[in-house]
Amino acid sequence: MSHHTIDLANVKQIVSEIVASHDIKSVAFVGCGASSSELYPGYYFLRDSAKVLRPFHYTASEFNQDTPSWVDETALVITCSLGGTTPETIEANHTAKTRGATVVAVTHAAGSALTEEADYSIVHGFELNYAAKIEKMGYVIALAVEVLNQTEGYENYDAMIDGFDKIFDLAETAAQSAKGGVAKQFAEQFKDDEVVYYMSSGASLDVAYSSSICLMMEMQWINSGSFHSGEYFHGPFEIAPSPSCSALMPRSPWSTRRTTRSLAPSTAAW
Repeated sequence: MSHHTIDLANVKQIVSEIVASHDIKSVAFVGCGASSSELYPGYYFLRDSAKVLRPFHYTASEFNQDTPSWVDETALVITCSLGGTTPETIEANHTAKTRGATVVAVTHAAGSALTEEADYSIVHGFELNYAAKIEKMGYVIALAVEVLNQTEGYENYDAMIDGFDKIFDLAETAAQSAKGGVAKQFAEQFKDDEVVYYMSSGASLDVAYSSSICLMMEMQWINSGSFHSGEYFHGPFEIAPSPSCSALMPRSPWSTRRTTRSLAPSTAAW
């Protein structure tokens, strides 16, 4: 297997140019659907690690219709759209630019509409393999790490950079190992269930959300929903799971796993 990584030097250069000419105080992560969920880990990282920077995470339509007052020349707005054609996210670029913010667009489509009003564009992979599919998320986290380090410093910066050199190959190995194993086993065991619920927490919270609305509802036409694993026993457990539904739990970071109490014996947890 060939070594897979992303262009961290480009990310560093982009952020260097931005902070050299702007006093960045706020960072907004704006997108729709799966792209919104792939922005979430970058937002979560800054929410946990930043002491001064203020991070925000918005679905694009809300960002456009109820634009925050802090969106100005001190704001950095990071937008994502796989094909670069999502109307609300394109509009979000315009919304941010008209208020003086700096925009970085992350997309798979060079020269797409998403890039037209952006100050900077990053083009990520997608089709080659699973490692390529998570490049978008990787670039967003890399932007968050660089912004934090270049504005207020980040003590774990070197460790994060080292991690970027390893995580894509690890993800590819994990995806390949699951193909004929647990993924197939789950599909065969629960193929007749009418509803699939997702639970998660921490940086993977929106992975559950996008898996629910995109992988199940959009692509499989299976009724689905998602909720924070820490909320399972505060309402959802009354009906989930039932004999006609299953529950999946995308792995949460170690720091948030204790938000989930032991699940009831009848719960199909994966």
